[in-house]
Amino acid sequence: MLEGKTVNLRVMEKEDLPLYTDWYNDPEFLGEFVWLPQFSRREREKWYENLPPDVKVFFVEKKDGTKSGSLLTF
Repeated sequence: MLEGKTVNLRVMEKEDLPLYTDWYNDPEFLGEFVWLPQFSRREREKWYENLPPDVKVFFVEKKDGTKSGSLLTF
């Protein structure tokens, strides 16, 4: 985990996939000008399982543990 003054970055775990899928299937979360295809939870699991080792997904968490976003790194 990377700790900052107001937020932390935590590597996404498999148990985070339902929330991650819900976020990226929700136009209100992404904003009205961002379009991404919709994915089922199973499709997201396959995607997660096949990520190259150098690609990481981080959750942005407030200090109280509330997740507020994500970051994909290459």
